[in-house]
Amino acid sequence: MIKLPFNKLLVICAAVAVAVVQGCSSMNQSECVHADWQLIGQADASKGVHSSVLDEYRHDCAEYAVVPAREDYHLGYQQGLKQFCTRSSGFFQGKKGSKYQGICPAVMEAAFLEGYNPGYELFMISDVMTTLRATMNDAERDIRTLNTRIGKKEQLLISDKSSAADRKRLLSEIKAHHREIFWLQQDAEDSRFKLLRKQSEYDQKIRSHTY
Repeated sequence: MIKLPFNKLLVICAAVAVAVVQGCSSMNQSECVHADWQLIGQADASKGVHSSVLDEYRHDCAEYAVVPAREDYHLGYQQGLKQFCTRSSGFFQGKKGSKYQGICPAVMEAAFLEGYNPGYELFMISDVMTTLRATMNDAERDIRTLNTRIGKKEQLLISDKSSAADRKRLLSEIKAHHREIFWLQQDAEDSRFKLLRKQSEYDQKIRSHTY
């Protein structure tokens, strides 16, 4: 399990995540006028949104002469924290790659991180696997493209219309394509081997965590 250094990294990530969440917190007139602030607070906390998003709501609703009910919002927010700050929730949030914004009270945070840290480890492994698959797919696509080019150039190589100079050039290009294919095959094989190891690591970790 990742220890303290990882937790410090989460704090750094939180600053970015807050900006992203707040940038998406716009409320229209109808939402401001008919808002159930306790329910909104509960929903925000249960999704891991930082309570500072209330400032964004206040800014949005000021245009419509509506002031958010701060006490109702925070009451709901505390209820939402009870849903969010659990070990199982932490594992789910970490596994899907959500950035923890440090919103859990100290008495709840240890349980949340107990689930979040291994969940986030799984997310990182999955992310590496996605990259490896993309590398394999790119290499296989490039190999197909090169084989197509080789086929066309081989046809030109035996064509009566090709001069001696053309055949010499085509032969050189075909050899170069075969060298490219060789290295692409090496890259694909290396990625395939790493992917198998990461898949094994992922499966082993997922079996060790039951949340």
